[in-house]
Amino acid sequence: MRDRVKISLAAVALLVIAGSVLARFNGGGNDWPAVTLPELADAGSEGSSASFASTPRVVNFWGSWCVACREEHPVLRRLSAVEGISLVGINHLDNRDDALRWLDYFGDPYETSLFDAEGRIGAALGIGALPVTLVVDGDGVIRYRHLGVLDNGTADAVIVPLVEELNRKR
Repeated sequence: MRDRVKISLAAVALLVIAGSVLARFNGGGNDWPAVTLPELADAGSEGSSASFASTPRVVNFWGSWCVACREEHPVLRRLSAVEGISLVGINHLDNRDDALRWLDYFGDPYETSLFDAEGRIGAALGIGALPVTLVVDGDGVIRYRHLGVLDNGTADAVIVPLVEELNRKR
């Protein structure tokens, strides 16, 4: 009987911890970190958080090594075709050549792709697993976080309306 109680208490504790982490993660509210990274396709060009000024962005963290990223990729391609959506890719902890081949093969939905081989942005945001999709407003404040594979339902019901609202407020 004691073992069952211990197991039950451990399970409840894990659920509480997981719930609080997901609530914090999906809630948004943090500022986008001030970093400058090379562009994926052109190591000589850089992108920075300053490029997020005035325009809401959907930011997707992905890697060519990430199986779940492959699963969500068709959703991102469809999302990138929606008027008013600016989709930025952050290639996270990857090899540049592998990432470029991956985009060439599966299609490149990103308006801009930054290359974060060391995971600096991910570390600043506490991202430990991929994929992750964020909505960042024109002031650089993260308004929504989605951990895991983005599906069409979430893209249509949450991300598109939020970006539309943020665009109206500009």
